[in-house]
Amino acid sequence: MSMNFWLEGGVSLVIIFAVLYLCYIIIPKNQRVRDFFIRNQKYFSPNCISSWRMYLGGPIIIAYIYGMTVENSYIIYIAIWSFMFLAITDLLDGIVARYCDLETPEGASLDAKADKWFDLPALFAFSFFPVFEPIYLLFFIGIASFDIIGQSIRGRNSPPEAGIFGKAKTTVKFTVIYLMIMNGRYPEIYNLLKLEIIILILLFAALLLAGVSMGMKTLWYQ
Repeated sequence: MSMNFWLEGGVSLVIIFAVLYLCYIIIPKNQRVRDFFIRNQKYFSPNCISSWRMYLGGPIIIAYIYGMTVENSYIIYIAIWSFMFLAITDLLDGIVARYCDLETPEGASLDAKADKWFDLPALFAFSFFPVFEPIYLLFFIGIASFDIIGQSIRGRNSPPEAGIFGKAKTTVKFTVIYLMIMNGRYPEIYNLLKLEIIILILLFAALLLAGVSMGMKTLWYQ
């Protein structure tokens, strides 16, 4: 299987910066673009954008694992670039809601819920694939436990939207997932950068942030 790190990384950066440009330059300054999102709420409302992450994360993981299994680099590229796009839409839904006056309490809660549906299955899958890493699985269990408990009490004693610790946790999880899937595709880079150690550090950071985020939703904290 022939994989090109620079092609993969270059297209990923283009996707990320294109969405960032849309979020922080085009939408705030261009009324016609805002009107487009308002007119097409059926497909591009903040809740729809959040739902992309919620329901497409699983199929992307399956596509990636299938591509690795049959050693098809095209499927792998598409899965990775789709993952990058969906991950960065975590910013897009909030920007659209804010600038198009489409904010709702339900949307704020859905955004946080969609993140968990998107990143937790990926963390679980890559604790086993391409090789089983028991310590990754232990971190996953801790992170998932904090996330699920936090989601179940979200909005009772705290605002429904994700706070700063929650957003930081999600960013760390997206980063560590990408580093985990480099294992088996770019062994030279994986070993050179000692990504196994970096992954463990980031998993610990995600666990810590998940615990703090959950704790800040409790009645005791409030």
